[in-house]
Amino acid sequence: MWGKEDPVHGKLLARIVALVILAGGCACLQAQERALTVLMKGNLTTRTSLFLSPNAPEPEMRAKALELTDFLGSGIEIKYLFPHSNLAVSLSAEYLRFRQSNPKQVSYQSEIPAEDGYVAIPVELTGYFIIPASGQTVKVFIGGGGGVYFGRRQYTLAGAEAAVTDTKPGFGIHVLGGVSYHFTDWLSLVGEMKFRDLQFRSTNAFQVSRVLYQGSLFPLPQTPFESSVQTDGIVFQLGVGVSF
Repeated sequence: MWGKEDPVHGKLLARIVALVILAGGCACLQAQERALTVLMKGNLTTRTSLFLSPNAPEPEMRAKALELTDFLGSGIEIKYLFPHSNLAVSLSAEYLRFRQSNPKQVSYQSEIPAEDGYVAIPVELTGYFIIPASGQTVKVFIGGGGGVYFGRRQYTLAGAEAAVTDTKPGFGIHVLGGVSYHFTDWLSLVGEMKFRDLQFRSTNAFQVSRVLYQGSLFPLPQTPFESSVQTDGIVFQLGVGVSF
């Protein structure tokens, strides 16, 4: 009886065994999914506007801005995946710094060197939704949330630095989309594209009244001046995650 096995029954049995093994493997992967992930990220911000006179009465002066483009940053994110769901929440912090040459014209034929830029620390709370069609290896997600943005302007004129006298953090929202590739249940690579409204204000003032450059003394303004930073570009992020 055992020596003459029905080919149809044999094929059916093989398929059932294969399905059981596959289901067991999927259940194992689901069971091994880890809830807590720590990500180290690098990012590229495409554009930021530094408004030099945000409190000026004239609209033309308020709109005058220094455009800062394509600068790098880094950050850390702690993400928690709710068990047996496609929802996650995270808390992240980043460090952004950008400086560029912006010489100041002092006469028709002469100018003195100046550097302008800022340092910003965005702290953001984000909710994630993992697209159900995603697999265990490649996951597509969308998200959004809010953040508080700390920062200060960095401005030097012929080597004299305008010290920060006051800062006002800003608040904003962000939306993002991305994909993650999971090499194992604990190691992953994440890519994101984020749109956010990063903004803050900084008040600076020179501590000296004059600066010496190429044998000539140039006066420096003594009145504190306020500036505003606002990001209206895209943030591209790439990170490595370790899950626990």
